Amino acid sequence: MSSQNEQRIYNRDSFLNNIAKQLGRDRITTPVARPNLKYNCHKEVFAGKSQDELKDILVNYTESSLGAQAVVTTKAQLTEALRDVCFKYCSADQTEITPVGETIFTADKRLLDVIYPKDLSAEQHGVYIWDHSAGYEANITVAERAKVGVVFAEQALAESGTMVLYSNPAQGRAVSLLPEASVFVVPKSCIVARLTQATEILHQKAQNGERIPSCVNFISGPSSTADIELIKVVGVHGPVFATYIIIDDM
Repeated sequence: MSSQNEQRIYNRDSFLNNIAKQLGRDRITTPVARPNLKYNCHKEVFAGKSQDELKDILVNYTESSLGAQAVVTTKAQLTEALRDVCFKYCSADQTEITPVGETIFTADKRLLDVIYPKDLSAEQHGVYIWDHSAGYEANITVAERAKVGVVFAEQALAESGTMVLYSNPAQGRAVSLLPEASVFVVPKSCIVARLTQATEILHQKAQNGERIPSCVNFISGPSSTADIELIKVVGVHGPVFATYIIIDDM
């Protein structure tokens, strides 16, 4: 572990020494050897698939199994795609688009580099960008009343239709959890096969001594559960609707 990481862990030595003492043995300080796996089938799923093939798998699974929609667009058409999705979610009658309410955007620089959220403002449709400097209450208040939350995903998992989100000051968890509808924007280049590849990225960050996000969310479509008699209920503990917007040329 790097000296930088050691400085963030207080009383580590005394804590571990005490545990070893209670176990009646010396503390083990040598690194644990990672065992070689006999099988690596977790890495073989969709191995060799191109980004376009992974995109098609993601889109098909999202629409057939998750009850969500997937939209494939380009950077040039992203604003129009977002306007169409957000306005429909904010309209009582989606056949006649009259958006009423608010949409909250993450302040992730990667998203703001390809869209100016205020372009989605309308007479009765407000747009708010997550503002870390405004403090907790101000942001949460907007997220609670917003109809739509728009976030930028780190990766998308083709196998399970899952979006991977890293929490950071520019992208609070509330943006994807509190509004009625969640919209996930993800570049095609960030689509990976499955959970294996997403966790490998986190593992590599840890190996490099990089700071790991305080929270990593794996979100597969709208909130739902089938705990009671295997009857699926949507919107139990989170957004009722979800849309994945895939940027095809990014």
